[in-house]
Amino acid sequence: MRKFEEKVRQYREEYLEDLARLVRIESVRDMDTARPGAPFGSGIREAFDCFMEIGERCGFSAVDFDGYACHMQLGACEEYVGVLGHLDVVGILHPEQWKTPPYVLHRSPEGMLYARGVSDDKGPLLAALYAARILKDMKVPLTRSIRVIAGGAEETTWECMDYYFARNKQPVMGFSPDGNFPVVNGEKGIMKFDLLFGREREKTEADCRLRTLRSTSLRNFVCSDLEAEYEVGRERMTKTFQGKEALSRNPQRGENAIWKFAAFFAEATFAEPEAERLIGFVNDCLADDWYGKKSGLYAEDEEMGCTSVCPTGICMEEDGIHLYVDIRYPRCSNPADICDWARKWAGIYGFSWKVEEEKRLLYVPKDSELVRGLQEAYEKVTGDNADVLTKGGASYARTLDRGVAFGAAFPEDMTNPHMPNEGIACASLMKAMEIYCEALWNLTV
Repeated sequence: MRKFEEKVRQYREEYLEDLARLVRIESVRDMDTARPGAPFGSGIREAFDCFMEIGERCGFSAVDFDGYACHMQLGACEEYVGVLGHLDVVGILHPEQWKTPPYVLHRSPEGMLYARGVSDDKGPLLAALYAARILKDMKVPLTRSIRVIAGGAEETTWECMDYYFARNKQPVMGFSPDGNFPVVNGEKGIMKFDLLFGREREKTEADCRLRTLRSTSLRNFVCSDLEAEYEVGRERMTKTFQGKEALSRNPQRGENAIWKFAAFFAEATFAEPEAERLIGFVNDCLADDWYGKKSGLYAEDEEMGCTSVCPTGICMEEDGIHLYVDIRYPRCSNPADICDWARKWAGIYGFSWKVEEEKRLLYVPKDSELVRGLQEAYEKVTGDNADVLTKGGASYARTLDRGVAFGAAFPEDMTNPHMPNEGIACASLMKAMEIYCEALWNLTV
């Protein structure tokens, strides 16, 4: 009988000490400190150094790929199973909302761990490294090598994985501990748009003149704060629209301030024609609709769910008013369809558009060797049924020919990724480590 649970328990305190070291590093992309060997800045370089030092202490040989990525490998087989995670984190947008210092690992009396990166993705990635360490300690007879790969630009450009796989072959299969349990075999495609309502000559007769318009954040979140400064007659006025912040991949969990702005000014006539076109487009095509039904973008797949559409930010610039829109789509849609959607409404409402970011969707059949092996590991450790699921988020699994996201958050966990008070139960990380031991055994032994 494989006694992974006992080994996980033995390593618990050492793991938590290593996690405390990792989360103490403010590994946010900082191009002002970029240099050869540290293409994403000094903080991310420091996180790589710390992670590789931990790996070497655990008995692995660490290989650094010029600060873009690194890996630790167990075994000498040509074929390998990859475990891909990241060491970069998002910055702290609202420090006043944190109950504990964001870069200090806080262990609550209730067994929760709080810090930036504790769940996304330093904690889960370190748990996967420890799982490989446990197999190494047990001297298991591998038929495939295990390679734990860390990248440094998951929260930004993903160029770290381009760099890595330009120099390394793909694994035969792999998973990213940067999602949810049981098994995320589907990740929706992502397209992020910048819609520009270009400036026109002002009208001479109008109710309002728009002076400034800008949301606090522009991308990646449901727009939760938007301020408009405008004139009515000779009086200058300011109106603030408040919503509820949520990740743009889950717009239904938030409350969009852009919808409120458009509803408030629905009957107004502006001196700026571009403002009227923007408000018309939002009210007619986006408002009170998370799934693109009003605008004809809605698509639904039995396994992957439906499209989501999220206006994330708005700002008034010299060239006009920019509206940022985040779209996530299932298998029954595609980038060409979504570009046709943008082209259609651009012709009606007079905006130009460009795709700022695009990520291909991920789907791995649930009867594949990879999914079956991960399901078996989850069920063995938890005793629960391991259903597959689809998410709107993005993990490094998308960079693999055959890859899925696998943990480390359990269905009951509230991890707050990218948000204040990011956290995860210590018991969840320990259970995830045990599941990763079983999974790596299934895929490599």
